[in-house]
Amino acid sequence: MILCITANPAIDVIYEMDELDTNGVNVVDDAYKTPGGKGINVSKVLDLLRADFMVTGFIGGSNGDYVIDKLDDVNIKHDFIFTNVDTRNCIRVIHGDKQFEIFEKTNKIDSRFERTFMSLIKEIGKNYNIAVISGSLMNGLSEDFVEETMDILKANSKIILDTNGQVTKKVLENNYKPFAIKPNFYEFKEIIGLTEDISSEDFINKDSEYLKNIFENELLDDIEIVLVTNGKYGAILKYKDNLYRISVPQYKIQRTVGSGDATVAGLAKFLDDEEGVMETVLKALSLGVLNARVSEVEKLDADKINEVAEQINVELL
Repeated sequence: MILCITANPAIDVIYEMDELDTNGVNVVDDAYKTPGGKGINVSKVLDLLRADFMVTGFIGGSNGDYVIDKLDDVNIKHDFIFTNVDTRNCIRVIHGDKQFEIFEKTNKIDSRFERTFMSLIKEIGKNYNIAVISGSLMNGLSEDFVEETMDILKANSKIILDTNGQVTKKVLENNYKPFAIKPNFYEFKEIIGLTEDISSEDFINKDSEYLKNIFENELLDDIEIVLVTNGKYGAILKYKDNLYRISVPQYKIQRTVGSGDATVAGLAKFLDDEEGVMETVLKALSLGVLNARVSEVEKLDADKINEVAEQINVELL
């Protein structure tokens, strides 16, 4: 079983516009509204994969009620802590091949809700083989929220950590080592303190000596899977003592939002199924590719995972 922890859920509101007037009034013909936040996005893909899972975290206000109603509509199992602050909105405007995002910052959560959450995790954590901790942290949560959560879960669960670079770096510096991390290139730079001015495309195409030196960073020690994703440019995988460059098939991209979450869902699902690590990674990356080919996650065709995985190229460095 898989536990998805999303400490800062949201309602994603997406506007697609043919024309955008930044100095006037814009009328939107169609708006897409859905529960969001990285952990909830992971849970949507797990649902498509028919995984056995539950999602938890913090919600509140009328937006929180909306999240619950929509998850209930599609029978996604959940156990959220209702708090004293409204669940945030995240607005994404898509204009042609460009897009921008506006993320609300939540008000400060009362510390009693964090204590309630930890009690819940102590009660249910032993039931889950895999735990996914993903996304940003709600305003007011303690600095060691992730570490305390990992302390509770580590005895029974393989932990997949997919938070922002700053949070992940702090967790690793405190010598808390999850089973897997999946940063994107920019988060990875922040984690290891790479200040070099280099693009994600140039990074993934660097020679093996350069990449091996980068991945020898001691913060990455004792992490079974380090998967650094680079969108259409593929990924770099560090698995135990080996390093791999992975190239993904190229398709017309409908959107990039949520592809990382789809990849995390794949890691969780196929690790829970006890598949081999390399097969798990290839299938997980296939889900990221499939997500980028559709306008919304509900249209992702999980039946094509193996078809895409067969087109992925893996190079041992």
